[in-house]
Amino acid sequence: MIDIIIPNYNGAALLPACLNALRSQTRRDFAITIVDDGSADDSLALLARNYPEVGVLALERNRGFVAAVNAGFRATRQPFFVLLNNDAVPTPRWLEYLVGALERYPAYAFAASKLMLNDRRDHLHSAGDFYQLDGVPGSRGVWQRDTGQYDAVAAVFGPCAAATA
Repeated sequence: MIDIIIPNYNGAALLPACLNALRSQTRRDFAITIVDDGSADDSLALLARNYPEVGVLALERNRGFVAAVNAGFRATRQPFFVLLNNDAVPTPRWLEYLVGALERYPAYAFAASKLMLNDRRDHLHSAGDFYQLDGVPGSRGVWQRDTGQYDAVAAVFGPCAAATA
């Protein structure tokens, strides 16, 4: 079983695309928890009305992204947990590939997603993160056209937190 943790703050306009994409996943052994960080918009009503299968952990006030992520991680009890931003729209086989990588390589602690730009779906946002020799961080493939150059499994320093297991 997999827990998908989605931090949310005033993301009612973003949640439907994200959650509908999760409903289309080929891998089905997961539960979704929205960690609502004190939203003042229609997020909680939207979830109750349209996504009864989604768990909600409602924080009393906005404590920030990291606090919401930590609250979600503390609530999980599954062997695999995934962090997904509320503006991410995963492709149908995303979870299958992401968690499948950890199942195939159990010595690794995390797996990175290949993230595409929302406004240019054929361009990369990240294919894993790295640090340069001078200590400056970066994302593999950032702003590059996706031609499959990052489709193979590869070691990276870390994942982009927008979509990681």
